[in-house]
Parts: sequence; structure tokens; C-alpha cells
Amino acid sequence: MVQPGAQPSPRTDGPITLSGSTTLSSPAPGQPTATPATQNWRRDLPRNIAYFNMGSDAVSIYSEAERTTATGTLLPGEGGYIQTCDDAKPVCKMNFGNGRTGWVAMGSMAGVSNG
Repeated sequence: MVQPGAQPSPRTDGPITLSGSTTLSSPAPGQPTATPATQNWRRDLPRNIAYFNMGSDAVSIYSEAERTTATGTLLPGEGGYIQTCDDAKPVCKMNFGNGRTGWVAMGSMAGVSNG
């Protein structure tokens, strides 16, 4: 109990609780903890629209999904169509036109459609 006029000392030993209740970071009682959905690149990215580098930097193009050998770059605004994706890595094999293909990390890529 704090005496009138006295300042309580600040707690520094963990999360603040209200009279032994759950912390603000705890899930609500009776609510299951949500697990984030995993990205399924093969299922979630449509193949009938073009994907472009929407970032401000060039994106490397690789000869394989493991991304060990860079074969070129996509400048901002450049892109192509997805052929397939590797769900274990956030990369997709893309067709850039004129018979050129390569694997690209999808973090800066965005799909653009006419509709």
C-alpha cells in the first residue's frame, strides 16, 4: 500500500499486470492464439498477370531457386510472368520474354492486372 503523498516505485522486473491479471500482451482468455498463415507461392500468385519490380532498387535474377548464381537484374518497373515458385524459399521462376527466364525473390515484386 502506498502512503498518501508518497510516489510508488516504478516496476522494472517484467510486464505490468493489474492485480495479478493477464498482461496486455497475453491472448484474451478463451481465445486461441492465432498462427500466421504460411505463404503458398504456387497457390497464391496467379500466372495470368505480369509481376513487376516495384522497389526502388534492382532485383537480382538467379539461375536457380537457391540463389547462388546471379545472371542479371530487374530494374525498377521491369518484370515478367511467373512460371513456377518454390514454397520453401520466397522465389519464383519468371519468364521475362525473348526466351529469358530466371529465379527472383518476390519481396519487391507486385502483380499488375488490367481489371
